[in-house]
Amino acid sequence: GSSDVCSSDLLNWAQKRIARVYNFQELSKLYTGASTVADVKIYPLATGTNNLGLTRPKDINSIRLIDASNSRTLIRWSQRKFDRKIPRPENYSTGRPRVYIRWGNNLEFFRIPNAVYTLWIRYPQWPTPLNSGSDTTDFENKDQLLVTTGILETYLALEAYTDVQVYMALFVGQLHDAIKAEGDVDWEPEGEPFGGGDGYTYSS
Repeated sequence: GSSDVCSSDLLNWAQKRIARVYNFQELSKLYTGASTVADVKIYPLATGTNNLGLTRPKDINSIRLIDASNSRTLIRWSQRKFDRKIPRPENYSTGRPRVYIRWGNNLEFFRIPNAVYTLWIRYPQWPTPLNSGSDTTDFENKDQLLVTTGILETYLALEAYTDVQVYMALFVGQLHDAIKAEGDVDWEPEGEPFGGGDGYTYSS
């Protein structure tokens, strides 16, 4: 019940609500310490054997394979496209990866790497959980938004839905203001051509 919820819980819910809507710059990271392992195709994002070493990853924006002879930006495919076109990656020889997918909290590469390759990964983080009143949030210049969102989460926990309506409107307005303050948004539309057949042509 609501009596079991403490203030840090409410603020952590507030942080996650904000982070679910938009990837703010202070939680967007570039990690250059990741690498592949020869003959290994699946890599946990944060923990586990052969993990990539990311911290509280929310998603993946881009992966660059850094290699002296042929650096490249890997292409992200959907899981369905990957499984449709490459039902068994082990049927192909290993090589320099070109494609990756996210499945759960893992990344899968194709081709299966044949060596250690450095990976530069841009990714948005989930905010650091707050545990006490002395903790500092990862969000910058968003104190009013955090307070408003914390109050919103409080009224949701108390099931005070008349007040929820008021603070939901405040949350949306302040969130839009915070997003607009970021300036140029890193987004552009991309279209893919229509194609027939399920064949896959690999370009190394």
